[in-house]
Amino acid sequence: MTPRFNYHGEYSCKLDAKGRLKLPAGLVEQLGGMPMEIIMNRGVEDCLRIFSSNAWEQKTKELINRLNPNNSKHRTLARYINRGVTKLSVDSNGRILIPKTLMEFAGLEKEVIVNGNLSEIEIWSKDRYENGLEWDQEAYSSLLDEVLGDDDTISDGLEQLLR
Repeated sequence: MTPRFNYHGEYSCKLDAKGRLKLPAGLVEQLGGMPMEIIMNRGVEDCLRIFSSNAWEQKTKELINRLNPNNSKHRTLARYINRGVTKLSVDSNGRILIPKTLMEFAGLEKEVIVNGNLSEIEIWSKDRYENGLEWDQEAYSSLLDEVLGDDDTISDGLEQLLR
């Protein structure tokens, strides 16, 4: 099965006492099925990001081609992107063991939200996810206009998709 790079779905999940997360079956399928290895790292916001190994390889190749190792800002950006990158194996029960440092970064406790967000999968603490994302329809509409307003084909396609 070919892995997808357009992840979707929002799932309420629980971590066990050892910090393991059972990946939702829908996302396991989207990642390419079992057995698998995934890449996890820190998100830009206070969440964790998961990529299939193929998606991570593609993203890092793009990054390597865009960054100049002789430029200090580029090196700093590369450090931020690669900070905490961890290869994880998914066990036979579909679980991953989240490293303690990454759990602390994202403030993960028992209840988490796993969210497919286009090219990556995010893991949020339930509280941060619910408090950090205010679902204000007017703000959402304004953001769509600001980010995609100049491209009518994208805006029209998104409006149809979201109806």
